[in-house]
Amino acid sequence: MPRRRHVLASSASLIAAGLAGCSGSTDDGTNAAQTPEGTTTGTTESRPTPYTVHMKPNDPYTFEEVPETYGVISGPFLDMGMALGIHPTATTGLARAPLKFYDLLGLEFDESKLTKLASGAESGYDKENFYAAGADVWLISRTNLGRYVSWDDSDFQEVRSQTGPFLGTTLRFAPTAAVSSEPNPYTLYEAFEKVAKIFQRRQQFEAWQSFHDDLMSTIEEGLPPESERPTVAAIWRGVNPDSGQFRIAPLHRLGNNTKSYWRVGMKDAFEGRYPDGPIGYEELLDIDPDYIGAVGALTSSTHEQFRQTVIEPFETNENGQNLSAVQNGNVIRSGGQYMGPIVDMFSTEAVAKQVYPETFGEWPGPVGEVPEDEQLFDRQRLLDIVNRNV
Repeated sequence: MPRRRHVLASSASLIAAGLAGCSGSTDDGTNAAQTPEGTTTGTTESRPTPYTVHMKPNDPYTFEEVPETYGVISGPFLDMGMALGIHPTATTGLARAPLKFYDLLGLEFDESKLTKLASGAESGYDKENFYAAGADVWLISRTNLGRYVSWDDSDFQEVRSQTGPFLGTTLRFAPTAAVSSEPNPYTLYEAFEKVAKIFQRRQQFEAWQSFHDDLMSTIEEGLPPESERPTVAAIWRGVNPDSGQFRIAPLHRLGNNTKSYWRVGMKDAFEGRYPDGPIGYEELLDIDPDYIGAVGALTSSTHEQFRQTVIEPFETNENGQNLSAVQNGNVIRSGGQYMGPIVDMFSTEAVAKQVYPETFGEWPGPVGEVPEDEQLFDRQRLLDIVNRNV
């Protein structure tokens, strides 16, 4: 069934909005129409000055005009596009997409508008689907896509020549001791700034940056001294207590999937001895973190599902029940690798409340049940930024 909500404008108005307010000279190299007082108007010239975007590791790309459509595979770039009020043209399967946050906000996400590039995130790709979608730009990492297709450079060049450039990047996991160089070139907001430049949405990005900074000021003002902040073992790729196998995700400024934990001051329980592969209960009990964080479960699970598949199995497992985090009710959940600006706000709020309820208010469990007077960010302000009412 298509999802239809009332806040985002129609495709045609989104295209017009993509052009409005973005002409004239800015620090992105665009042209902005100026009033006599020097303030930017909502009008635009019919054709902006060509501008260049460099999203590593891709080569710099020069746009002759502002792109109107984009395609994504699973990852944070879908949420970035939605944060700018621009509905995607093409996606992969949406099983793990953060659609429930759009529902909570009343943001339109209409699956009937989409061309499916593949049935899932990791299989079923066909170049013909890319041609059918015909996106002006692909917010897709060639490296990530290359894991699931057997394309060579000529295949990518062929798709690019008939549609648009590939300008996505890796924005998922932090570097580890086993990785000699940093795999992610950007933090979430560094990459988001690049996406905003692609669509010539500098003012909108700055509104988002200010919104994010306001939330983080609230969080940082309420944090306890560093010596009193708790440790967390962040577990990704799902948490299955009865399997006895856990993949630990490090906390790092370039780790988008664990951003919520380190941004609320939590300490990495595995700092200095990060495992290269999955660990078992013996290693987890040896570390015995204050908290166990289920990375991505805020997006992929309801509160009841989280209780039934993670918390209760930990409590009944003969090893899991010996963990301090389980005994103290400190098994929590956050957004994960698909986290863009919208999900980031919900995830930061959720983790802050789960870890510091005395300061930030009790966490109700279901994401949509935070009382309005206890919300750490203004939902209407978020919608105003999405709709460029700022």
